[in-house]
Amino acid sequence: MQVGILGLKYAGKTTLFNVTTGAGLPVGQGGVDPHRAMGLVPDPRVDLLSDLYKPKRTVHVQIEWVDVPGFEPGPEHDGAREATRFLEHARRVDALAQVVRCFDGGYGPPDPAGELATVGLELILADLQIVEKRLEKLQKEMRLKNKIEQPLEPGLFERFKTHLEGEHPLRELELNADERRTIAGYSLLTLKPMIVVLNHAEGEEPDSDAVAAANEAGAEVLSLCASVEAELSELDPADAAEFLADLGVAEPAAHRMIRAAYGALDLHSFFTVGPDECRAWTVRRGALAPTAAGAIHSDLERGFIRAEVCAYDDLVAHGDHSAAKAAGKVRLEGKGYEVKDGDIIEIRFNV
Repeated sequence: MQVGILGLKYAGKTTLFNVTTGAGLPVGQGGVDPHRAMGLVPDPRVDLLSDLYKPKRTVHVQIEWVDVPGFEPGPEHDGAREATRFLEHARRVDALAQVVRCFDGGYGPPDPAGELATVGLELILADLQIVEKRLEKLQKEMRLKNKIEQPLEPGLFERFKTHLEGEHPLRELELNADERRTIAGYSLLTLKPMIVVLNHAEGEEPDSDAVAAANEAGAEVLSLCASVEAELSELDPADAAEFLADLGVAEPAAHRMIRAAYGALDLHSFFTVGPDECRAWTVRRGALAPTAAGAIHSDLERGFIRAEVCAYDDLVAHGDHSAAKAAGKVRLEGKGYEVKDGDIIEIRFNV
């Protein structure tokens, strides 16, 4: 799972990247290359299962965070070309998180709605370039071969072009499964789930206009002070938790970013357990048992027979797998079973 952190310069992207990953990079340096770092997804359920099973190793889910270089709008900075070049770094991520400056910080009065509109337009223009190039190739293909290899593409990309020219993101469109499969390889930016992070000054909150603009973007919305969170990340966890409580913040920004990523991507976790390994895995909500098997290994999906399933709460309540099974809380499920958050699963398969 990859999440790209993007936005205009001086919005606090790298500060938030450090808070989320612990990377400790210098901030305010600019640059043209993205920063990448892995961050563990804390899940106390994995730790408890590890305490029960005493495995050789315990594996949490990881998210790769990509700090996309910021850009400045305006012709004096050649903003459009700069943005397009930098946004290419975001094409392969699964979700986007735009950091929006809601503080002065010596950079001038903040304009959250303007930042959202500027970055949104750059995403649209970057996608429009891809769509127009593809339509040109399709027209050439039709002239040379008198046929189209992917018959859904011409109408779909014309629809995309019209929507983008109207300055609307593609995530607004309803697409069926066949259409999504057709365009899966194009990594269109405005189709990606979006998180908006309103980065405000210490002791302040984003104004109502900023919140309204973020909500209108059709995104998961977070409000935080990245500079304070950066200071807290250097403290002992207990001291940091105490300071957060004094600030009226329930959990650190890193945890909130992870929850937002899960929400934007519509993900949840299931677990595999045993003496060798206790591990968390992620699938989209609504995924069926064979898809969960495939998340573990493609052979398990290919040779799927059944899944032995126990809910996390049932296993913990009964103390171990054997007791849960004796209580009738372990069941066999077939290919049509929809995986639930917290399921503990063992795959039966034959290849």
